[in-house]
Amino acid sequence: MPLFSDKYDLIVVGGGPAGSIAAETAAGGGLKTLVLEKDRDIGIPVRCAEAVAAKHLPQYIKIDHKFIDNWVHKFLLVSPGGIGVHISIKEDGAILNRKVFDLELAKQAARAGAQVITRANVTGMERKDGLSTIKFQHYGKEYFVRAPLIIGADGVESRVGRWAGLNTNLPLTDIETCFQYLLYHPDIVNDRLDFYFGEEAAPGGYLWVFPKGDNCANVGLGISGNKASGQSVKEYLDKFVQKKFPGASILSSVAGSVPAHRVPKKITCDGIMLVGDAAHQDNPLSGGGILNALAAGRFAGQTAIKAFDLGDFSNRTLENYAKAWKKELGMEHNVLYNLKRIIQKFSDDDLDGIAEKLVQLPDDQRTLQKMFITAFAKQPAVVIDVIMNYLKE
Repeated sequence: MPLFSDKYDLIVVGGGPAGSIAAETAAGGGLKTLVLEKDRDIGIPVRCAEAVAAKHLPQYIKIDHKFIDNWVHKFLLVSPGGIGVHISIKEDGAILNRKVFDLELAKQAARAGAQVITRANVTGMERKDGLSTIKFQHYGKEYFVRAPLIIGADGVESRVGRWAGLNTNLPLTDIETCFQYLLYHPDIVNDRLDFYFGEEAAPGGYLWVFPKGDNCANVGLGISGNKASGQSVKEYLDKFVQKKFPGASILSSVAGSVPAHRVPKKITCDGIMLVGDAAHQDNPLSGGGILNALAAGRFAGQTAIKAFDLGDFSNRTLENYAKAWKKELGMEHNVLYNLKRIIQKFSDDDLDGIAEKLVQLPDDQRTLQKMFITAFAKQPAVVIDVIMNYLKE
């Protein structure tokens, strides 16, 4: 006998942050909910640099030090010419332990009444007569489960989105190809986020050093898809590590892709909602996706509850989820996407010029807001107004 039923109110494909919050919300509202996660363990492998603004987490989970590896309070931005700009941040930045964090989110979903099944590789979906049938492999056997509602939380290459006929294609310029090491080296600074820019470090993107404490750090980079030629992302990273952290111990490594695009025009259709990376909802400037995914999962779960209350699973009802996300985060998302497109046009000389201006400012005037104002000083006034409105500290 299988461990699961053949019919649910809601099936969530993907057990990451967006999927778990969606499942917790829906199950808490009384929906019979199933989460199907293809990997053996929730939260593994970690495809994330793990940094997040801590102040937003309590909306979704009680902060617990067991899933926070480190706290950071300042940035170092390094220009192509090696000019370092130190910037203090007013709010605590947390470096998560995603293995523990994601597992805790899944536990929350389970406590709310959702059923979570790992090693469940979804291989097909068909919708007929108001029900979607999900086909998946579990320990070598094939199973079928049905539900009127499906949430696709299955990442940037979302199969749920493709099966549903939703256009989630990405142009090369809006795909970040990423590679990351977890390193140990005595020269790693434990309370600072380091960012490196320029054609030599990470063309069309940036390189990061995010400390996890005890001289360990996630060290990785993302390169714009249209510039990932000539040498591999790993080769760029290896060159940096050999120069900056010679003899470092490599404790783990991971590769992946991050969408850096606008949210597609349609992320819902009859019986289907896409959340998180599947809907390109991560920050298109930084690539950070955790908080946006949590917000999307919450909105999608709430919309699922309303759909059952109405007995209406059509796109007309489900697109209220997309509208809620757009109202809360859509304007900021579009602003950041436009900033990304402008920044990608900056030359190494432009970036060095910005850094030179910033290092001349007193320490208390070096803020992220001032950095963006300096970077866009030659842009039309309307752009500066947008930056002021959405990047205030």
